[in-house]
Amino acid sequence: MKHIFEAKPFQENLEPDLRSGSGKASGPAPEKTGSVLEALRRRIATQERLIPTPRPSLKLGLEALDAALPGSGLKTGALHEILPATHGDVAAGLGFGICLLARLVRQRPGPILWAAPTHLENSQGALYPPGLAALGLDPNRLIRIEVRKPIDVLWALEEGLSHAPLAAAVGILPDNARAYDFAASRRLGLRAARQGVTAFVMRGRQASAETTAAETRWSVASLPAVTHFSGRSGPGAPRWRLALLKCRQGISRRSSKGWDVEWDHETLSFRLSAPLADRTAAPTRARTQDTGQRTWAEAS
Repeated sequence: MKHIFEAKPFQENLEPDLRSGSGKASGPAPEKTGSVLEALRRRIATQERLIPTPRPSLKLGLEALDAALPGSGLKTGALHEILPATHGDVAAGLGFGICLLARLVRQRPGPILWAAPTHLENSQGALYPPGLAALGLDPNRLIRIEVRKPIDVLWALEEGLSHAPLAAAVGILPDNARAYDFAASRRLGLRAARQGVTAFVMRGRQASAETTAAETRWSVASLPAVTHFSGRSGPGAPRWRLALLKCRQGISRRSSKGWDVEWDHETLSFRLSAPLADRTAAPTRARTQDTGQRTWAEAS
C-alpha cells in the first residue's frame, strides 16, 4: 500500500518513449502551457475588440416590413445595400434610400455623408434640395462629396464611418465598381459597427447575386403614384415595389416575396399602397365612374 501513494518524479521529455510506442503520454511542460495560454489570451482579446456593440433597430413604420427583419427593424450601425430593379429604377432606389435616411435621423440626429462620382450625378441627376425636403429629409444635414473614381467613394465611406457624430454614410457606386467586393464591404461593416453609424451603398442591379458582408440587400422598383384626393390631379405619394434579396439573419420565404409600399411624408413612415391595404378601393372608384356616366347620360 505504501507504493500506491508514492509520487514519482515528473519526466518532461517523453518523446522517445512515444515514438517507440512505450510509456504513457503526458501533458506539455508548464512553461509551454503558459506560453500557449498567453498567445490564446492575446488572440481572444483582439477578437473581442471586433465584437460590435448592440445597436437599436430602426422601425420602418410598417408591420409587414419590420416583421421580416431581425430585431423587428432595420439594423443600425451596419451596412445595407439598395439596388434598382431595372435600369430605369435608379431614381426609385435613391428615393427609397432618402426615405430611410429621413426616418433614421429622427432616431440618431446628426449629419449625413453623401459620396458619389461626379459623372453619375451629371448623367443620372444630382440631389434636389426641395425634393429632399418634400420627402422629409432636411437638405442641410447632407455633407456632399464628389469624387472621380469608385474607389474614392469607398475611401470616403471608411473615413466617414469612423466619426461617431454622423448619423449615416451613403455611397453611390456605378455598375462597374470592381473595388467593392467582400473584403471592402467587410471593412465598411466593421467600421459602422464600432461607431454606430449606419452605412448605405447603392449599386447597380446586376450585383444582386454577388457575395458581400451587407446586413440586407433591397431591390427597388418604381410604381405609378396614386393620388388620395378625389377631384385633384397631380402626383401622389411615392410608391415602390420592394424585395428583400438578402438578410444575414434570415427571413421566411413568405415574408421575402415583396411589398408594394408608399411613403407618408407627414408621419415619415412606410405603408402598404392602397390596392393592397384596401382592395375595395378599386370597385368603389369603378362605381363612382359608372354613376357619373349614368348621370351624364340622363342629363343629355
